[in-house]
Amino acid sequence: MAEFIGQKKPEVIDGFREMGKPVPMHRRQAGLQHCQQMGLDTERSWSCVQQVSEQLARDEPYLAMEAGMRFLDLIGTYRIMAVLLTAELPTNHPTR
Repeated sequence: MAEFIGQKKPEVIDGFREMGKPVPMHRRQAGLQHCQQMGLDTERSWSCVQQVSEQLARDEPYLAMEAGMRFLDLIGTYRIMAVLLTAELPTNHPTR
């Protein structure tokens, strides 16, 4: 464990601090991919991402859950909320 002493601490994304802020496009893209992996078609995936993102940007987590539950089960809703609040920029993103 001593090998970590003196090293720079990695940046941790705190999803709770991200509530009440607009959801960036890279997180919406990650949310779209997750919805599709959970079995939604593209149109329903975008609807889910848009509706959940809108409520998270308003700092309304319960309304975000309600929106997600229109498309996904409870676990899927928690999963999409987590992605929309914490997904990191892809390593090949132009701003990196």
